[in-house]
Amino acid sequence: MPVSRAPDASSSSTLWPTGWSWPRAQHAETVDFNAEDPVDAVVELTGGVGADRVIDAVGVDAQRPSYGPAADALRDPGGQFDHERDEVAPERNPDGDTWIPGDAPSLAARWSVQMAAKAGTIGTVGVYPPQVQHYPFGEAFIKNLTLRVGNCNHRRYAPGLVSMVAAGRLDPTPLITRWVGTQDALDAYRMFDRREAGWTKVALGVAGDGSVTPGSGEAAGEGTATTAGTQGS
Repeated sequence: MPVSRAPDASSSSTLWPTGWSWPRAQHAETVDFNAEDPVDAVVELTGGVGADRVIDAVGVDAQRPSYGPAADALRDPGGQFDHERDEVAPERNPDGDTWIPGDAPSLAARWSVQMAAKAGTIGTVGVYPPQVQHYPFGEAFIKNLTLRVGNCNHRRYAPGLVSMVAAGRLDPTPLITRWVGTQDALDAYRMFDRREAGWTKVALGVAGDGSVTPGSGEAAGEGTATTAGTQGS
């Protein structure tokens, strides 16, 4: 997400219309884990309670913060994260700075449990392959958390969602941060994998009627019925 409480939030101004806060338009507040501890930030934002619902959409690609209070507080006795990385990705085939496994495979799971409120729920949709053996189950148990995990059941949800889009009841375009042509799919994935600014939610466009010109997310407009819902509906 481009808007952050971090000092460099203005760097995203070339990707979205001036004065338009993309995350806040989707009812989100961004926390930069290199600028502040994300668990402390969420607890502060929720009045000391924690979040009732937490979504881990990261999985084993989680990266350690490079600097800041979260990096200072994060300890890795005995190289636990390195052990987890070797366990998750025993074979690697990096291409420069892409296709590199996350260096803290369990970090998103740990932070999810820590920032969840007591008796809250965690939904995990981030990728965790079968060889993953580490999860903060004890802390989740003590907090009475409900854990819902697994890959998306696309066959269940896709037909209904497609029908809603076709009928104009749902417009997903405000979520898109970049549009590219299918011929640029590999380059787009490389930029996404490098976590380059603005490559958060990428759509592959196809030629023909109704197609969107490749470019930044602002090309999509706000639509008539955004993901936030339509007034009066």
